[in-house]
Amino acid sequence: MLLKLTNATKGRIGEGLILNTEMILSFFEHKQEDGTDVVIAYGMNGNSWEVSETIDEIMEKANGN
Repeated sequence: MLLKLTNATKGRIGEGLILNTEMILSFFEHKQEDGTDVVIAYGMNGNSWEVSETIDEIMEKANGN
């Protein structure tokens, strides 16, 4: 399943980001140096992505709500 999320990485903030849920191992909350809360999606190949959605919002999208 593909999830459309919002990029929270500096230089790409606000851009759309499509992630394949089959390639994601875990999500965890993180506070950036400027105090902004983001969620990190950690992938199978050592890739990671910062997104602005909360873990609850990601789970709702993954469940089709």
